[in-house]
Amino acid sequence: MTALMTAANLDVSLPMPQSPLQFLTPGRATIDILRDISLTIDAKTTLGLVGESGSGKSTLARALLGLQPISGGEICFDQVPLTTPAGFQSLRRSTAMMFQDPIASLSPRMRIGKQLTEPFVIHRVVMPDRGARAAQLLDRVGLPASLADRYPHELSGGQARRVCVARALALSPRLLIADEPTAGLDVSVQGEILNLLRQIRDETGLALLIITHNLPMVRHVSDHVAIMYLGRLIETGPTRTVFANPKHPYTQNLIASKPQPDPRKRRSDLAIKGEIPSILRRPEGCEFHNRCRFAQDLCRQHPPELREVSAGQFARCHYAETLTK
Repeated sequence: MTALMTAANLDVSLPMPQSPLQFLTPGRATIDILRDISLTIDAKTTLGLVGESGSGKSTLARALLGLQPISGGEICFDQVPLTTPAGFQSLRRSTAMMFQDPIASLSPRMRIGKQLTEPFVIHRVVMPDRGARAAQLLDRVGLPASLADRYPHELSGGQARRVCVARALALSPRLLIADEPTAGLDVSVQGEILNLLRQIRDETGLALLIITHNLPMVRHVSDHVAIMYLGRLIETGPTRTVFANPKHPYTQNLIASKPQPDPRKRRSDLAIKGEIPSILRRPEGCEFHNRCRFAQDLCRQHPPELREVSAGQFARCHYAETLTK
């Protein structure tokens, strides 16, 4: 595999907002959103990024594209370090992002055809026939050319999502980041969008980073998976390996919580115990120890490192090799 984008020891911190509750964290000027993130996105593959709401998935995606300033670490694209705003600017034509809300990410004042061809204008790409190019992009994602004359509010959720796919593909990027690409869609439409993304990946050879809560979807479409918890990566590896033998207790709980189709099979072990800690007051040691059924004194005192526990599989747990499901 050839590494297309890598992040090494990536940190993202934001200024502490002014708040009446600031007395809870006296003396702190920043909030650590992401800590020590290291991951690789290989060319022509799909990486699934999974985690609870607020775990930092979207922040990581924005940081990788230079939309969110980083406070530490390094990002490389095609083995070239991105260390300056100019470096990230050169990345723009080679990457694209689909945001969570397809309607909100489209301008309500512009027709669809104009929005599809706007990337060519911004990057000064020669485009003799704007209408023909918009129709070509719409056809590529299975939509009729007549949609080019509509406004975003005239589209269904599935159509809006396909338009966002078409716009993201306009400049033939090498990396596409899709943030919750199936959120709010009917199950049948979700399948169509996922099949479309996989078909485009196979045809063009681009790399995909899919951000989601949906574990069955990740298992279906991704080659590798990365699990986030409280702004850290806690397990990464080949999708088949991680789902067959998860090494971190959090990953084990997520996979065990998948729905059962038989309503007669009631389960009492689905909930992960305890509350999600606040990023303002991170627990000492392993940040998952207050919710982990395997926690020992070592977990409460010393934070574990993300280390290789089997071939290509990494976990941030002191006892990853000895845990049982």
